[in-house]
Amino acid sequence: MCQGTGVQGYPCEGSGEEVRTCNEKKCPAYHEMCKEEYVTLMTWKKAAAGEIVYNKCPANATGSASRRCLLNSQGVAYWSAPSFARCISHEYRYLHLSLREHLAKGQRMLAGEGMSQVVRGLLELVARKTYYSGDLLFSVEILRNVTDTYKRATYIPSADDVQRFFQVVSYMVDAENRDKWEDAQQVLPGSVLLMKVVEDFIHLVGDALKAFQSSLIVTDNLVISIQREPVSAVSSDINFPMKGRRGMKDWARHSEDKIFIPKEVLSLSSSEMDESAYFVIGAILYRTLGLILPPPRSPLAVMSRVLTVTVRPPTKAMEPLIAVELSHIFNGTSHPQCVTWEYTKA
Repeated sequence: MCQGTGVQGYPCEGSGEEVRTCNEKKCPAYHEMCKEEYVTLMTWKKAAAGEIVYNKCPANATGSASRRCLLNSQGVAYWSAPSFARCISHEYRYLHLSLREHLAKGQRMLAGEGMSQVVRGLLELVARKTYYSGDLLFSVEILRNVTDTYKRATYIPSADDVQRFFQVVSYMVDAENRDKWEDAQQVLPGSVLLMKVVEDFIHLVGDALKAFQSSLIVTDNLVISIQREPVSAVSSDINFPMKGRRGMKDWARHSEDKIFIPKEVLSLSSSEMDESAYFVIGAILYRTLGLILPPPRSPLAVMSRVLTVTVRPPTKAMEPLIAVELSHIFNGTSHPQCVTWEYTKA
């Protein structure tokens, strides 16, 4: 029953009953405990199911490593794999410090040239393929800072700088890093953030192109096309990737993935039209991105390569349809469907 006195001294109105279960903390059974283990040069002290144990990162990194004690379907405790998503190697820290030192110089050209040095240094690091999942997340941040600095300094990266930048991305999204990205996604959706950085860098490069000029970058895991077209005179429809282009990798040349964009789609409303206006159109075919994106809800899975297109300024809504073809990279799936998303609005 409702008991007590109201604010004005009157009895509570109505009747009710509230029952709460006592939250008694009981000692876990022996099989609900993860035993102490020595793994990855660390001692992981015993823990009850549901608990997380923390350790210092290995000697060549800063931050904290963690490991969770879980229960299997039979109710028996077991250790998850150690997480290094918050471990950052000293060399990556030093590179980030050098980036900040270049920014402190305050001169546009010096800052731009400094970013080129940072990209070269980052390429050397990721090419070794000895990094923690936390280093992947930190590399995304370094690339974002580089892109933002290039923009603020109105510095045009050289063709070699552009190639190195995308080669860094190619190493990062390699299928060998699938487990590292899965670990990193527990902290941040790093692969999605990397896609946004790549698109921003594409527009930085595209803004420096001349009218009707295009650029093609091909790596083991990426094909990227960048072109600049006057809004008033888009030259032709867009077919991507152009598989007959010189330098195309076999994986892209023999793939069935493609996108067709009618030139009529690339138009602005009359109020937005400007004689000096131009489109920067970027198209990317990711060979391995589907393996490292945050997984969709079960039982769905990404079963193809990923195609992305970015156009700035945004086009107006038009009747012509964009045609996309994607081939399955795994067999035995059911109810396939094409999925599009606009992650920049998330």
